[in-house]
Amino acid sequence: MSDRAQFTLLIPFLGALTALGPLSNDLYVPSLPLVASGLQAVGGTVQFTMSSLLLGFSLGCLIYGPLSDRYGRKPVLMLGLALYVLAGVLSALSPDLGTLVTWRFLQGMGASSGMVLARAIILDRWTGEQASRAISWIMMITFLTPVIAPLIGGYVASLGYWPGVFWLQAGAGAVCLLAVAMLPGDRRAGSMTLTRALVAYGTILKDAQTLGHLACVGFAFVGVIAFVTNSAIVFTGHFGLEPHQFGFCFSFVMAGGSIGSFLNSRLVDRHGISRMIGIGTVILAAGGTAVLVVSAMDAGLMATLLSLLLYVFGIGFVFANAVARTMSRFRENSGAASALFGVNQFLIGSIVAALLSLVATATPMPLASAMALAGLGAAAVWWGWLKRSSEAVV
Repeated sequence: MSDRAQFTLLIPFLGALTALGPLSNDLYVPSLPLVASGLQAVGGTVQFTMSSLLLGFSLGCLIYGPLSDRYGRKPVLMLGLALYVLAGVLSALSPDLGTLVTWRFLQGMGASSGMVLARAIILDRWTGEQASRAISWIMMITFLTPVIAPLIGGYVASLGYWPGVFWLQAGAGAVCLLAVAMLPGDRRAGSMTLTRALVAYGTILKDAQTLGHLACVGFAFVGVIAFVTNSAIVFTGHFGLEPHQFGFCFSFVMAGGSIGSFLNSRLVDRHGISRMIGIGTVILAAGGTAVLVVSAMDAGLMATLLSLLLYVFGIGFVFANAVARTMSRFRENSGAASALFGVNQFLIGSIVAALLSLVATATPMPLASAMALAGLGAAAVWWGWLKRSSEAVV
């Protein structure tokens, strides 16, 4: 099969696997107020169901990366998807908030398998700018999920039955599991010992460029996670939107990520990875600052939406290039390298989500402050530290 044919057939499927992550968040977000009411959650404690999901993502990434480097992508991916389906069913049957938090943790562990292994599969086939293009297309599909999922989630929430969203997630996971089961096995299994695969974490983390790219992506995703976890309260509480109206606003903002990823896939071959990351960090800083300014001025819904859109647009330029550059340098341990990016973005995100859950106010200022600090932090890492060393990499 030609490289072009592989790209055309493989990328949509890998995108669907990766989309289980945002599906777990974004399909659920419109139901947050409903879950809080149904399970009698106090204040902002229902947001712990978001932070536990992100913690599960982080732990799952650490497990699946080295396991797939040792035993192959397919069996490890099937294990993760099976866990995702089971956790979705158990979440739907949760009798109280504490139980739901536990099952959401396991759901995050399951969903991380698709995200980590999709990127590893790409690096099994492509490197450099080609890998960045492939990851950009997957990111475009991933960001389309938050465009569509909140619309569906908003109408599911309007039915007044909060477990419905988890039954829907379990069904999506079952479809992906069935599709993976029908695929042929990969030839990577047995290529190294498990100990060697685990030791790779230390080797990768000793690399200064890797740490820089992890920091840049980590800051960038602080803003995204802050928006995902706090936007429902802000838009329904501060702006007075109904759940389905919030779904449209959420989709509008997340479309920026798809647009940014698409443009990156078209431009990275011409301008190179370093320049695209630089452009992305400038956009992140501008977007985060804009969110803070319009929130402080109480400039209204549309100004807030546009500034949020700008921030998410910048993610499309930063993430794919930072991941492709790092993983291309560690192809033998691409599963572990991919896992580190997953742990990085979701562990930091879970901390941010937990902190924001302590804020019981619907004012947009906590969200705006987090996004401003995140965008400026990503820009500072790139322009103040990483740019020179990255330019030396061909």
